Amino acid sequence: MKRHPSIWKSLKWWIIGLFALLWTLWVSSSYLPAQAGPGYQDTFNIGGDLVVTESHTVMDAFAIGGDVTVQEGAAVQGNAFAIGGNVNLDENAQVEGDAFAIGGRVIRAESAVVNGSEFTLLEGFSGLFERFGVLGTLYLSNVIFWIVSFVAAAIAGLFLLLLLPGHVNAIVATVHNRPFFSLLYGVGGVAALIILTALTTGSVLGAILIPLANLVALLTCLLGSTAIYIWLGKQIQRQNPEAHLQHFGLGLLLLLVISLIPIVGGLLVSLIYLFGFGATLLARYGTQAATDLSPVLDQLEHQTE
Repeated sequence: MKRHPSIWKSLKWWIIGLFALLWTLWVSSSYLPAQAGPGYQDTFNIGGDLVVTESHTVMDAFAIGGDVTVQEGAAVQGNAFAIGGNVNLDENAQVEGDAFAIGGRVIRAESAVVNGSEFTLLEGFSGLFERFGVLGTLYLSNVIFWIVSFVAAAIAGLFLLLLLPGHVNAIVATVHNRPFFSLLYGVGGVAALIILTALTTGSVLGAILIPLANLVALLTCLLGSTAIYIWLGKQIQRQNPEAHLQHFGLGLLLLLVISLIPIVGGLLVSLIYLFGFGATLLARYGTQAATDLSPVLDQLEHQTE
């Protein structure tokens, strides 16, 4: 009896969407503000200064668009963190964690104590924060980051297309024919890299394995992103399936535009890259054709009615 593939196709994309949602929630959860513990005052403020008053103790002190000031004798058990402002530590103030400022400075009195690290980022761009605001400056930084990333990916991708066209085409076919397992392999590959780093950091074995693993991950990302650009370009322009360079440019431009969408854009691009990352692993860096891979669940999609 012949099976109808339309139900499986719908179910497959629902499953892929679920994995996408879980991945997005996992990534975005790392950006949630720290919450004060029971019995402590609020330690999070947007659009203004945050002051930890004298002799008070809080968990974390975090401000967006303002300064964090820890007054004399006050203590922060976690981190003191300001975006678009300074971290001011008065006499005898104490920070158990780090003192960190983006677009500002860490100003510490001599008797103030920071048990963690003191560091700043974009200190010289404080004028941008004042002119465009915190969100505007962060968005501008995000745009610059993605533009630089795409320029680097474009240069590397062109070299890969010239040097390894067969490998890239095999990965493109894998993305198209095995999307479900491409995503699974992508999530698994990232998880394996995180676990390897966590287990071997600080050891002699880690000093050898971690750089090698990062190098392999970089190559995997470059091959995967190149394949994703071509695959997306083919979806846009189906008339000329052999115009790989044109497809490459169209796909790259599409993802660049998506990356410019505030907050969501970067997450979507990262998710799409995850398919290419997994397809590269699944296709063994393009040495195995998609038709040779064990179809398992995906085989239902290709059955004739």
